[in-house]
Amino acid sequence: MASKEPLRITDPETLRAMAHPLRQRILVELNVREHARAADLARALGEPANSISFHLRVLARHHFIEEAPELARDKRDRVWRPVVEQFVIDRDIAGAERAIAPYTRWLRDMFLRDRDAPGEQENFHEGTASGAFLTRDEAERMTAEVTAVLEKWWDRTGAAKRADPDDPERTYYQVVFAVGPRDLATEPAQED
Repeated sequence: MASKEPLRITDPETLRAMAHPLRQRILVELNVREHARAADLARALGEPANSISFHLRVLARHHFIEEAPELARDKRDRVWRPVVEQFVIDRDIAGAERAIAPYTRWLRDMFLRDRDAPGEQENFHEGTASGAFLTRDEAERMTAEVTAVLEKWWDRTGAAKRADPDDPERTYYQVVFAVGPRDLATEPAQED
């Protein structure tokens, strides 16, 4: 089982390894399945097995995953497992903003999505922005509560995904949570 302790990314090479969108998808799938072969991941992600194998080796070189030889059928069989569930990026690394760009694009799309467009009704979409007048202590306690809820749902839905990894009804939903002071008075006014 992967460590709950986040991997601290402190160098640009490891950041580039993690920032690739397919590698992020592989990490999510491996964390849910707990272990898999390249062929299993290729089938689940709809990608060629040779491409998945290449990306698995990159992830292993940067300590996101490792081989699990005790789960292999023979010496040629390569089974991979995650080493960590989460990572923290040192914000001083050149290019750190590229790692969060997919999240900010996705978040923007969630708020601007046309829910009446064809095909949009099949999945749930919601974007909410809220605020509260918090002390630092309250902000920290609220963050701990929200994090606990997110972890509970990750554990619950991960167990369901492991029980039936190919369930077509089970879709990966992204959740982004951020909390921090916002000074509306210093933000530039938007033109109409």
